[in-house]
Amino acid sequence: MVGSERRATSRDVAAAAGVSRSTVSFVLNNTPSQTIPERTRQAVLTAARDLDYVPSVAAQVLRSGRSKLVLCLVPPWATTESLVGFVKLVGDELTKHGLVTVTHVAVPGQLRDLLTVIAPGAVVSLAPLDPSDDRRLARLGVPHVPAYILDYPGHPHSMSLTQQRMGSAQALHLIDRGFAELVYVSGPEIGHPGRPAGRFDGAEHVTRSHPHARIRRFAYKDSPGLEVLVESWATSPVRVGVCAFDDLTALEVLAHLRAHGVPVPDHVGVVGVDDIPAARFSEPTLTTVRPAMDGQARELARRVLSAVGDSEDPGTQGLQVSELVTAEAIVRKST
Repeated sequence: MVGSERRATSRDVAAAAGVSRSTVSFVLNNTPSQTIPERTRQAVLTAARDLDYVPSVAAQVLRSGRSKLVLCLVPPWATTESLVGFVKLVGDELTKHGLVTVTHVAVPGQLRDLLTVIAPGAVVSLAPLDPSDDRRLARLGVPHVPAYILDYPGHPHSMSLTQQRMGSAQALHLIDRGFAELVYVSGPEIGHPGRPAGRFDGAEHVTRSHPHARIRRFAYKDSPGLEVLVESWATSPVRVGVCAFDDLTALEVLAHLRAHGVPVPDHVGVVGVDDIPAARFSEPTLTTVRPAMDGQARELARRVLSAVGDSEDPGTQGLQVSELVTAEAIVRKST
């Protein structure tokens, strides 16, 4: 029996199962070129489980030539529920192929320090890396698979989680509900300025194709600034449709509307983005846009697998962003 102070080795597993160390390696690595009797295979698996045997990561890397770890770099301002769900979907897809995803909130230039403590088989970045980090990965032979949250000018990318789709879905829903006067509202918590800019562009594009609709943009720095806007709606005879930057912004708008007695949605309609749990319990309940990124998550996983040599499937490399990401309006009482 292995003492509690010593980690079990493949030699211990082999002794417990009554087989050679090479047989243990063949079984635990599921080596396709070796045919192991089922009774022997079960004996090895039982011994490994009983001994709580964990294979050495360093040994696996030396043996296979690559790590099973995929490092996903997330910028510090990207913490929405939709994004968390997207990263989880990618990780779930990669897990099916024996890869493990580690998510790290990183700032540009920090990758060097990370690479001193972990040895990833591939790096996925949701924002452009520092040029020195790109060069460092190339020198190390670590594949880099970009999946940017925004369209970054001057940065070639394999995929982009476009923001325009979300704004377009908001505007379309409000126009379909009879709102012709639209206002795009964003507050101080926007993360990267490209996020509200992209969503506004999507909403504005929709209004240009509807001759009776128009949209303007309003950015507030604090709650009193938003209250001034809401007060103007209370006295205006025109119905207003609000495209809020996200659900938290939309909930703040609803709170001010309630405080000023503005009827929702009879006089003002509100649509958020992300479908956070609180959207279902606000008063009134919040209509929101839920980005559907399942297809893009699978596509990103395919590209990672291709980069590390686990798949020759080119996936949908040639598809445009609009073919990979959709945004669905979840209709509730605020519209």
